[in-house]
Amino acid sequence: MQTIKDYSYGVVPVRKEGKEWKVFILHQISRRDTYWTFPKGHPEGDETYEETALRELKEEAGFVPEILETERTFDQKYFFMHDGQQIEKYVSYFIGHIKNEDFSLQPEEVVQAQWCTFPEARILLTHDLAKQLLDEVAEYLINK
Repeated sequence: MQTIKDYSYGVVPVRKEGKEWKVFILHQISRRDTYWTFPKGHPEGDETYEETALRELKEEAGFVPEILETERTFDQKYFFMHDGQQIEKYVSYFIGHIKNEDFSLQPEEVVQAQWCTFPEARILLTHDLAKQLLDEVAEYLINK
């Protein structure tokens, strides 16, 4: 069986309220089901990783980050089956600092979304890899 490599890029949107960090997560629609995750998507044309991540964030949540941290990515790799093909999926996320908490969702791809504390987000996030990513981002922000 041939394995197809698939690449996506996204943003973990964060904002600080007082001394507490908040993170924005989406209830995403996929081909198979819905799940809680972070904004992400595939490159279009000759987009860079950063351009892809920023476009997807704008499309899915209506955000333009005040700061996009590009010096560090948070990476995931996993496998899944789709239409009888094994997919080797790579996703790289940047941290995006969002000033305004208001969002507008892309209804074709997103059921709902919300700002959460990190512990609240950890409960809602569907996949263990997303929870691990959240933990890495939290540790990074605390130690920064």
